[in-house]
Amino acid sequence: MATNKHMKCPHCEAVGYITTKQVKTKQGISGGKATAAVMTMGVSMLGTGLSRKQTVTQCKCGRCGMTWHVA
Repeated sequence: MATNKHMKCPHCEAVGYITTKQVKTKQGISGGKATAAVMTMGVSMLGTGLSRKQTVTQCKCGRCGMTWHVA
């Protein structure tokens, strides 16, 4: 986790309270997983789901507690 002294919170507009870290989030539908679901009549979805994972930057304000993601 890193503190960014120049970022401004979009909610409370405080500067210097923002911490950032890299996290993986589920984003959209993976084409390969959708194809596998069709070919296996949906059985493959039970273990994997259809969403793909993407690494994004998670920002959190230490003053107001708001959390948001930046791609």
